[in-house]
Amino acid sequence: MIVKHKPIDIDINDIFKNDKLDRKETIINLSKLISSTESAFTLSINANWGSGKTTFIKLWQAYLTKELNVKSIYFSAWEDDFSKEPLIAILGQINQYIKDNFTSNSEVEENFEKVKELGGKILRRGIPSFLKGATAGVLDFEKGYEAALGAIVESSAKELIDNYSKNKLVTEEFKVAIHNLLSNIDDNKPFIIFIDELDRCRPTYSIELLERVKHILGIDGLIFVLSIDKTQLSESIKSQYGNIDTDNYLKRFIDMQYNLKNISINDFCEYLYTDIYEFKKILKHKNIEREYGKFLDELSMIKYLSNHLKLTLREIEQIFIQLRIIFSTIEPNSFEVHFRIIVLFVVLKMKLPIDYESLIIGDINENKLLELLIDKKNNDDSKDLEIIIKATILATSKSETELYAVLQNELKIFNEMDESSEKSRQGWLTNLLEYGYGQYHQYKLNTAIENVIKKVEFIDSFNLEGLS
Repeated sequence: MIVKHKPIDIDINDIFKNDKLDRKETIINLSKLISSTESAFTLSINANWGSGKTTFIKLWQAYLTKELNVKSIYFSAWEDDFSKEPLIAILGQINQYIKDNFTSNSEVEENFEKVKELGGKILRRGIPSFLKGATAGVLDFEKGYEAALGAIVESSAKELIDNYSKNKLVTEEFKVAIHNLLSNIDDNKPFIIFIDELDRCRPTYSIELLERVKHILGIDGLIFVLSIDKTQLSESIKSQYGNIDTDNYLKRFIDMQYNLKNISINDFCEYLYTDIYEFKKILKHKNIEREYGKFLDELSMIKYLSNHLKLTLREIEQIFIQLRIIFSTIEPNSFEVHFRIIVLFVVLKMKLPIDYESLIIGDINENKLLELLIDKKNNDDSKDLEIIIKATILATSKSETELYAVLQNELKIFNEMDESSEKSRQGWLTNLLEYGYGQYHQYKLNTAIENVIKKVEFIDSFNLEGLS
């Protein structure tokens, strides 16, 4: 079974019960800041992909609702950019919120009818950078946003100039209507709109949304919280405007930026291994016999390689998806060695694909590859894991005769060493190369590697990008 990384369940009675990333204190502090803000305000939550921004936003929204009775809506800009016009998407979300919460409040409904009427005028009169289309109709949220957008008429340059004052007045009336609406929803607290995944949208949509938030929806009592990967959003902006100073550009639209602390790679690996992909359950079900302690298992291998090769969180999750497929298809009662090799080869194939291909056909300088994979500055906790990596690389693509020659060379090194912890590890390296697995040690490391390569190659035909 393939598992997608889904957001955590949020229990409204115990909001932070499943919060594995310890976001509670941050959410409480930000809530104090934002709930006391009365003017128009836009806050960005910045973090790399995979840092849990969506979970953070949804936890925060739940906390504001339960503990502070602050009204809010959430929507994914990426899922809504099909509408092509951000203002329609935002007003559509407010419309749905009113339907869900204020069906018996005629004053709120009447206020929103005024908002829709003025919103339609704004759209029809052609805000700069609008889509072009032919039309006849008014903005009708009930009949679908896309159809409404198709009803927009592009004004000529002359018409835009002639109607400048009228358009400005309509915009101000629209802001007043929104302000009146928010006052009727809650006159004492701000209304918050959480916008997620802005950086994943089409560049033009992302930019237009920022412009709408600033120029059309800059209204006292209305707060926007934008969840973004600032690096990705900056690239979207540059794709439209060239190599500009994106920091200064974003300051035009965002009043304050908060950098969400990135989780550590080790914590991220633990989280995926235990909670999301449930590897412990899989391996227990397959009756895998452990040879060593947890500091030399497949999770330790994932952590070591992720840190040493500086894998991104996106790359790490892609690796876990591949491992889940392979681990699910591997035979019961397999040796633990298989899983460490699988991790090593999946990471190698993703991060150093040319070296991986050269390794499995036996056409590589093994010492140079080991220099890339092993950090000589590491402490003693990693040295034993590095011996496993070295043994695996040395045994890959080796016949029995070739493996024996490698063993003799490593034994020679061992015999020439003085007694030390390094000699002890060298002795263990020779054991890994010499002795196999099974009752009679007949299953050698090179054979285990051959079987792993077949499993790793199996996932080549999968397109896994959509699963992360």
